[in-house]
Amino acid sequence: MSKNKKIAFFGTSDRSISILEALKSNFDLVLCVTKKDTRVGRHQELKETEVKKWAKKNQVMVVSISNLKGIELEAIIEQLKASKVEYGIVADFSFLIPYQLIEFFNGKLINIHFSLLPLYRGASPVQFAILNGDETTGITYQLIDKKMDGGKIVHQIGYKLANNETSGHLYSVLFELASENLADVINRFHDGQLKPRIQEENLATYTYSPSHAQSTFIYKEDARINWKDDAKKIEQMIRAFNSWPIAWTTIKELENNKKLRFSKIKLRAGVDQKLKLKIFKTDLTESGKLDVKEVQLEGKNKVDWKTFENGYVVSEIAKQ
Repeated sequence: MSKNKKIAFFGTSDRSISILEALKSNFDLVLCVTKKDTRVGRHQELKETEVKKWAKKNQVMVVSISNLKGIELEAIIEQLKASKVEYGIVADFSFLIPYQLIEFFNGKLINIHFSLLPLYRGASPVQFAILNGDETTGITYQLIDKKMDGGKIVHQIGYKLANNETSGHLYSVLFELASENLADVINRFHDGQLKPRIQEENLATYTYSPSHAQSTFIYKEDARINWKDDAKKIEQMIRAFNSWPIAWTTIKELENNKKLRFSKIKLRAGVDQKLKLKIFKTDLTESGKLDVKEVQLEGKNKVDWKTFENGYVVSEIAKQ
């Protein structure tokens, strides 16, 4: 495949830079499509995605969108035609791909999905791999069709988990792995060396939110800790929701029911007895022990556990 093959990238993740670099180094990256600037912080300042910043710096045309419908969709398709784009690469995009784009690329729209499909279709595959204590995860390069993450598989790469990863760290690792192999996958697919295969529908699972049954995204409500769960499940939850939304609890009589977020915790195995998480005066019955390292009270800075324990006397966890 020649380097002048024209490619468009669709993505919003701040971790996408390595993928953009791989595309620019090996092909003619002519267009980046990302979400519009968002207002953040107390002063509601506009913030660009890292994709947009990179594209501007590297003189690659960038289109910022608020949706993939109507006028905005028509404008993108016109730009794709004008730029004579042949391949589209999608990674951690915030929008569902409409059939008009699928038809435009005619079997050359490749999504990078961060699980071994058909496992964990949806927007939160990395979090679910950690939540479920999986031993392996991976990357799937797949052709986009009308069914969510249900298109044919072009190529897969497995990755062994150490079971101490946070989702933020694991996403970064998988993005790098995807980037390292991206050019080779595109070239081999273009040359006919990789034959797309149909997914096994009977093995499909989805990352549906416990609090929003029709969505595969993670919500803040999903990160509330249930202290009736065993210690291992709580530890996995804290890693899965780091770096966002951060696992949390609400405690009675603590700063008017403010949230207490748990950003770092470890599991000590092999203790076969009833265990107490001292400050909460609540029992965890499990062959393991939670060793809290770092917490953050809503509106305060992160502190180590000992500092927090010395500063607050807590009587009871708020009812779930």
